[in-house]
Amino acid sequence: MDILDFENSTYSVNLRKLTRKSRLGFGYRDIKHITIQDILIMNKHKELIKIYFGLGKINFTDDILEELGISEDMRIEKPGKIEDYEKRDVVVAKALKVVKERKKEEVAAFRKMAQEMRDNNKDLNIDIVD
Repeated sequence: MDILDFENSTYSVNLRKLTRKSRLGFGYRDIKHITIQDILIMNKHKELIKIYFGLGKINFTDDILEELGISEDMRIEKPGKIEDYEKRDVVVAKALKVVKERKKEEVAAFRKMAQEMRDNNKDLNIDIVD
């Protein structure tokens, strides 16, 4: 079930604040039974961002919101959602941009660390041979 189908259905959800160990528990595509942490690991940030802004009774803990690129000034009062689809798309894109920039920084840092480890191994190999 797509998020747009879900919000127009008669399915009822109580106000929920999801943690990393939580499961969505409703029919949203292929992530219904997967924990929020696993969804983040799978790099499906966009789906969680859309859920936050599109479903009025679903919220996340502050650390998850930060990881989703949703800063304090972007957060909305819950229960509540952004009704205007165009405005919602803009906010989702803004949060996703933050996530992508953060991922680039993490990859760059990982590459730098890997290069330093390779350099250290080369130095060790030279010392052993001498």
